[in-house]
Amino acid sequence: MSFEVQDCAAMSVKLKTAILLYENSNGHSGTSYATIHPVDSGDGNAPPVIRAGRAADRSSLKAVCASLLEASRIRSGVLTANILSVGLEHVVWWQRPSERTYFFDCRPAAEGGVSVGKRAGTGLTPGIVFVAKSQSMWAYAVKGDGRPDADTQLYHLPAMNVWVDGKVCTGSMPLPDNTVAESVAAWEKSFWDSNFSHPNHPKPVNYKGGIHQFCIDLLDGNFKKFPQRVLRPIKGLSLGRLVDRLDGLAED
Repeated sequence: MSFEVQDCAAMSVKLKTAILLYENSNGHSGTSYATIHPVDSGDGNAPPVIRAGRAADRSSLKAVCASLLEASRIRSGVLTANILSVGLEHVVWWQRPSERTYFFDCRPAAEGGVSVGKRAGTGLTPGIVFVAKSQSMWAYAVKGDGRPDADTQLYHLPAMNVWVDGKVCTGSMPLPDNTVAESVAAWEKSFWDSNFSHPNHPKPVNYKGGIHQFCIDLLDGNFKKFPQRVLRPIKGLSLGRLVDRLDGLAED
């Protein structure tokens, strides 16, 4: 048996402990018993030997899991003020309300409709909570300009290319290779440098004329500050619950 361990620091490893998992022989799936065994790593060309073990109890399993979690812990150093949560597979961060450059490449409107069309310009943004996990991205709006906390209500981002659950339709966006804290600037750049081309949400904004008219007025500079009244809350979704979902501690 051979395998490759990828880590930011080169190191050698040797087989130390084996955990054997057992399931019922009556056809029911699922693990019902486990034993922990010391391993003799062997010398030269001799293969490792699994020695007699003992039943795995709660404390021994917790010790193994704690050791594995520590080995795989994301070491990001001192986190910057915009980082809200870093997990084994995700990073959540916040972008202050600001002014950004928007790029639009929308189809012409049907007769009697309104379309932003192909256009670029600066416009205001609300506070935004971004999530990166694997090769996927989510974006949500928040009210105010203070750093969000666990109780902060999340809102639909009043933007195109974002689904009703907050997931970003990345299309041809060039996505970063990882989701560690240092990559957030690259994720933001991918989001803002891509074209907003179509609504993915039936009503991402409370605004007469819908998302197209709102974006037109945004680019035309019709607001002195971002109009938070247009934000639509996502029922039952706070920042804390979002992080629990990402960690598998809460259901969707």
